[in-house]
Amino acid sequence: MRIRRDAVIGAVVVVAAAVVALAPSASATPSSGVTVEPLAQVDVSAFSPFSSLPSKFTFRRITIAPGGSLGWHYHDSNVFAVVTAGQVTRYEADCVPTTYSAGQGLSETVGPDHVHTGSNVGNEPAELYVAYVNRANEPLFVDAPAPDCS
Repeated sequence: MRIRRDAVIGAVVVVAAAVVALAPSASATPSSGVTVEPLAQVDVSAFSPFSSLPSKFTFRRITIAPGGSLGWHYHDSNVFAVVTAGQVTRYEADCVPTTYSAGQGLSETVGPDHVHTGSNVGNEPAELYVAYVNRANEPLFVDAPAPDCS
C-alpha cells in the first residue's frame, strides 16, 4: 500500500513540475511612477437584491510622474476618468496611442480582451480622477502581460 501511495505522490509532483515548466512565461507589467490617493468608496451591496449588478463605487485620484506608467491591465467593470492635469497617453492591445489632455474624459472598455496601459510621456505630472463601478468583491483592475506589439 505504501508503494502505491508513493507512486501517486511522485506522479503528482511530476505533473506539477511539467505544468510549471510548460506554463507561458508572460508576466504582468508593474506600474511605475504612480501615486494613488483613495478619495471615497461606497458599497451598497447589502441593499441590493441583485448580486450580479454593480454595487461598489470607488473614487481615486491617480498621479503619474513624467515617464511613469500604470502597467498593462484590464477592468472587469466600468471605469470612468477625467484628466485634470498634464496628459495621459493610453495604449490598448494594438499599441496605438491615444492622448488625453487636462479637461478630457475617458472610459475603459471592459474585459480581459481589452488590456491597456496609461503613460505620462510629458514633462509634468499627469493627474486623473477615476470612478470605478464594480460588483462587491471584484478587483478594481487585473494586471496583465504586455501584448506582443509593445
